Amino acid sequence: MRFEILVEGQSELTALSILMKQILGEYGIPHRWRIHKHQGIGQIPTNPELSPNRNDRTLLHNLPAKLKAYGNEDDHDLLVVVLVDLDDRQNCVEFKNQLLSLLSFCDKKPQVLFRIAIEELEAWYLGDANALKQAYPLGLHEKLVNYVQDSQSGTWEMLAEIIHPGGLNELLIKGKRSPLVREEKVKWAKTISLHMNVEQNLSPSFCCFRDGLRRIVNSEI
Repeated sequence: MRFEILVEGQSELTALSILMKQILGEYGIPHRWRIHKHQGIGQIPTNPELSPNRNDRTLLHNLPAKLKAYGNEDDHDLLVVVLVDLDDRQNCVEFKNQLLSLLSFCDKKPQVLFRIAIEELEAWYLGDANALKQAYPLGLHEKLVNYVQDSQSGTWEMLAEIIHPGGLNELLIKGKRSPLVREEKVKWAKTISLHMNVEQNLSPSFCCFRDGLRRIVNSEI
């Protein structure tokens, strides 16, 4: 199968570039994929039928147009994968239904798998304590005891407290995230993903992503 994977930004691209071969096997044997990063998650447009603003490169803003384009390819070997963070949204099911509703604006509907990281992609790293310890052996790993997996409790902040020198405060400016956070997230994605075991991850949203891909692949056999 051919996978076109749409993600929010560089950290997701970095992580999936490493994890996809663990999930589906080596690239091209037989499956192949491309991962497309955007400039953040953005918002679903008020009118999904309109052409997107060229200056807005966020994922959700461009998603209706991209789904239409993929549908028009009429490729039965294609699976579009859309991975987004739940962030502070309170209802995962409602958010997913909003994403699914965009398919009604497609003349031809592509095969799509929508997946939501709860709360953020960093929850996937926190789901593999061994990977964290291998990547950051000097981290304050005892803090992980207080984390409830896939809870909306400040996921990246928790990860920063565990592995970043100086903790979360080193990444804040007057109580708000500094521009360095984006760079750090990319570093975390590369360093931790290299050590992750996709079969033993405790994050429900990661397992949902992994199993969704495998289920579709197996249905094609």
